[in-house]
Order: sequence, then structure tokens, then C-alpha cells
Amino acid sequence: MDASHGHLLVVDDEPEMRDLLRKILEKEGHGVTTASGSCEALALLAACSYDLVVTDMLMPFDGGLALLKAIRRASPTTPVIIVTAFGDWESYAQAMELGASAFISKPLRMAELTAAVHSALAAWGAATSP
Repeated sequence: MDASHGHLLVVDDEPEMRDLLRKILEKEGHGVTTASGSCEALALLAACSYDLVVTDMLMPFDGGLALLKAIRRASPTTPVIIVTAFGDWESYAQAMELGASAFISKPLRMAELTAAVHSALAAWGAATSP
């Protein structure tokens, strides 16, 4: 895949939101794998490499910030976009400090999501090319 399209992992505990994100991103030409939570996402990340992760902030057990920390330990350069219905300044600051590529509030605006994904993939591609 070129720098503008990638193999993405979408993590959200709500099936409807997970499916919506998958459809939006596939329509943009990305390959998309989904996970229903952090545990499943970490298992997928251990088995396969992804160009970008889009994760919900609040999920049962470990939320998006815990997943972001785990991804940073295992794959420091993988871009991560946090999506949340409960965005506040403290969560935003923490996500950015941990290295999130973007922090997007729900309700989702498709253009904002696709622009953030494109930008993160472009930055990741530039950082990983020789």
C-alpha cells in the first residue's frame, strides 16, 4: 500500500461504532481489522503489524490511554488516533503527551477522521522511509 493507504486496526467496544469506523476507513481505501477491546487489540498487534491504530478512549477494562501506552512500548512509531465521546482537556493533554497522533471527539465528522488518518499515515511514512 502507498503512504496514503494502510493496514489499520480499529478498536472500539461498541459494535455499531466499530462497524461505522471500519466502513468509513475501507471506503477511503484502507485495509481494516477490528477489535472489541484492548486485550483483543494487543493480541492482534502481537501477531501482525499495523500502519495505524484508531481506538476509543473509554472501554471496559483497559481504555484507549492504556492501549496507547502498550502500543508505545511495543511499537513506538505506530500512529495512534484516539476517538472519544467524553473529551476533556486533561484526557487530550495526556493522550498527546503519550504520543497520540490525534484526539477526535464524537460525534465523528468523517472529514476530520479521514484527514487525521491521512496526516498520521503521511507523517509515519515520512518517518519510516530511508
